Amino acid sequence: MSASGPTAAKTRRILLVDDNPDFTAAMKDYLVARRQPAWIVHTADNYSEALDCLKMHPIDLVVTDIKMPVMDGLQLLTLLKRSRPSLPVVVLTSLASPENRNFALQNGAALILDKMEVASNFEAIYPALEATAEAPAEGFKGMLREVGLTEVIQMECLGRKSSTLVIKGPNASGKIFICDGSIIHAEFESLVGEKALAALLGLKGGEFHLAPFTQPPRQSIEGQWEGLLMEAAQTFDEQSGQAPAPAAAAPEPAAYDGNRRVEEIVVCASANDILHQWKAGQAERRGRLLDWLWIQSSTLCKMFPGLGRVDRLEILETQTRVVCLLQAERKVFVRVSLAPRL
Repeated sequence: MSASGPTAAKTRRILLVDDNPDFTAAMKDYLVARRQPAWIVHTADNYSEALDCLKMHPIDLVVTDIKMPVMDGLQLLTLLKRSRPSLPVVVLTSLASPENRNFALQNGAALILDKMEVASNFEAIYPALEATAEAPAEGFKGMLREVGLTEVIQMECLGRKSSTLVIKGPNASGKIFICDGSIIHAEFESLVGEKALAALLGLKGGEFHLAPFTQPPRQSIEGQWEGLLMEAAQTFDEQSGQAPAPAAAAPEPAAYDGNRRVEEIVVCASANDILHQWKAGQAERRGRLLDWLWIQSSTLCKMFPGLGRVDRLEILETQTRVVCLLQAERKVFVRVSLAPRL
């Protein structure tokens, strides 16, 4: 069998991500006709379908629009480059402003192309995609030092997916099992359950691989995934921050016995787009607070670029701890009660 074109070529899988089905259908028809059967073209209407496709198929190139609901193309680009650094990503958009162009290129995009020009002449995009697709693909992998593991877990849970995360550290390996958006089991060396989850999320080196779901030997974890990730992060912070107490240490504002209980969780993309809430009687107010904090963080980042963006805020009171996580695609509000030590 020979591929159309001057010479036969290796089969490449292309993923088109755009919430305009007419555009993706037209572009898919053109690409398939141009290089059948050398190019296999998949389409996705949103980030969730895109992540599903990446999990099921060895994609060689992603072409994404910017303006999409819940998670836009620039946010998807950031997530993909953290979880799969070697995957070439092309941004194809009608919003090719200098700001969007600079952001895309600085965050790992191979190309950024103007959709209006491409829509009137698909021949204009073909050579660029042909060259970009030559980049080798290594499967859905990510490096732990790029902090992609937690984000992939969050996106799997938000999308109510089922998958197995295989993590390989410098000297050991482990697994995290996600079923229908819930973390149900983790194992790492001799540890299982929440202790294993905390240990895996605290690894400073290694890589992870997102694989299809397999049934774990048992269910060792229960509870909301947001609370589990927060508890694991806090456990890691406490362990990594341990140090001998000074001879004359200042008294702490409060002491706790570790009996924490998650009281409230809100996950949102914006103040008016609540993705998930749990026991949140004032979810919209929490969303507005998170939006306000995100704006203030962006303002500070512009005023003092050397400081970087504020992506985590903690408020500690006598018996309550509030943690706000601030990211472009997702903002999280978690309120935890703390039992004072007797």
